[in-house]
Amino acid sequence: MQMIILDLEWNRSYDKKPLDEILQIGAVRVTEIGGPIVDTFSIFIRPTVHKRFDPGARKLPELQASVQSTVEFPAALEQFRAWCGGETAFAAWGGGDDFKALRQNCEYWKIPPVPVETVCDLQMAFSYLVGTEQQVALWRAAEYCGIPDVFDYHNALNDAMYTAVVAGWITPEALAYRPDKRKKPRRLLSPRLSKLPFPRQSRRKVGPLSSPADVLNAKAGRHPSCPVCGRVGSVSRWSFARPRGAAVPLVYYAVFRCQEHGRFLCRLTLTAREDGAWVGRRSVPAITPELMQEYEAARQGGTHVCRSGAGKRRRHQQEAKPAAVLKKNA
Repeated sequence: MQMIILDLEWNRSYDKKPLDEILQIGAVRVTEIGGPIVDTFSIFIRPTVHKRFDPGARKLPELQASVQSTVEFPAALEQFRAWCGGETAFAAWGGGDDFKALRQNCEYWKIPPVPVETVCDLQMAFSYLVGTEQQVALWRAAEYCGIPDVFDYHNALNDAMYTAVVAGWITPEALAYRPDKRKKPRRLLSPRLSKLPFPRQSRRKVGPLSSPADVLNAKAGRHPSCPVCGRVGSVSRWSFARPRGAAVPLVYYAVFRCQEHGRFLCRLTLTAREDGAWVGRRSVPAITPELMQEYEAARQGGTHVCRSGAGKRRRHQQEAKPAAVLKKNA
């Protein structure tokens, strides 16, 4: 039986209009949970209800595609309904929020909802699989499974595709699991790091650049090499512990993957110069118990999602060529 994996992006309600306004519908059709993707759907929706965007919506990588779209929600939903073709079995990363928002928007516009008979919560199943009852972010699940970070997250179609790929690791037992709310949640297991020995690695200078974010986003910092074979890896986000007595965190951690030798830990330390510029030092350190404690603290802290120059160029091109975007998303 085929199934549709759904993901939505929306602008959360902040005013007197209680509506999480959907900005993008993304979905993929799979032959079964963990099966291949056989079709995709994506449409950007013009926001017309709220006058401003909440902080989460402002960070969406494709927000301008929604702003420049001419498609309003009723027309977008009819296109999605036609694409579904009567399919009523759905899955999502988290079984409630997306479908709640979908129903809420249908009620606001006074249109019939898409029929949904079953919803499979792949986030809950994955949490059971790795031994935690906490909600695991999609990017953490992809990192844990060693899935390459090829596309931007928080694009509804991209997130639906990532969800479909992560589903390949989920077992029937995990799909059937239902949590016992009386149990205390356990933390997500750390990604399994390579135990292969390697020589001491030299540190790579990044910068000087004008801000900490520029250092974290810089190509020189985001592409560490495998300490065993030298193959170049990729970092898409940094984790950091909450700073104590500092305006910004000064130490960041990330895990990158070599296809042949596994996952390695990367560390980036920031230093502010007297002239106001920032310099980073990137290293691939040997694993010690103390280092793992620092990394675990960072994993439980905050996250910086990298923004590459290429991504900025794509967004500038979208802003400069609205007609092309409208044609693509109409």
